[in-house]
Amino acid sequence: MNNSARLNFDAFTTLLEQHNMVVTAAEVHGVICGLIGGGMARDDVRWQQHFNDLLNDGFGLPAELKKAVNMLFNRVYDDMQDQTRFELLLPDDEEPLDDRLDAMMEWAGAFLAGFGVVQQELNKASPELQEMIQDISSITQVSGEFEQEDEESEAAFVVLYEHLKLGATMAFEEFGKGSPKPVQPTLH
Repeated sequence: MNNSARLNFDAFTTLLEQHNMVVTAAEVHGVICGLIGGGMARDDVRWQQHFNDLLNDGFGLPAELKKAVNMLFNRVYDDMQDQTRFELLLPDDEEPLDDRLDAMMEWAGAFLAGFGVVQQELNKASPELQEMIQDISSITQVSGEFEQEDEESEAAFVVLYEHLKLGATMAFEEFGKGSPKPVQPTLH
């Protein structure tokens, strides 16, 4: 949805292909967002093993790819703390809608996997977050084929995209290890 996400998506896609990885850039980003949103602290190195278990059959990553994934982890952590910068890592808006929807469904499934590894007490989440996690699960089941690429389908995609962003940031707000934001008084 923005140019910096586009550059990173293309770079990660190329890097993953160069290392014969069978996962997508959307899945890499989704798992990282799920791990962070589930409560994995920035300085908790266990996230790397969780990542490897989920996306690389438990094996470590080649050095170049490990460095890139570490950089992405830190960027996502920063972006989730400053929610105005947080974007999903998906193909550019110019790509076919079906391809973007497929990547979105991959991201959603990977997010749930990462989140579930770290946060196994969803019943302690707010009702709003529990509902959001259910919505994200439903998004993984969305039909991968739009009848046509038109404004209505594009608008539906944007709604799903924004819903996933909201879900990831809600999870981070409740379970993330970022610095707590001061509570703002409610004005009536």
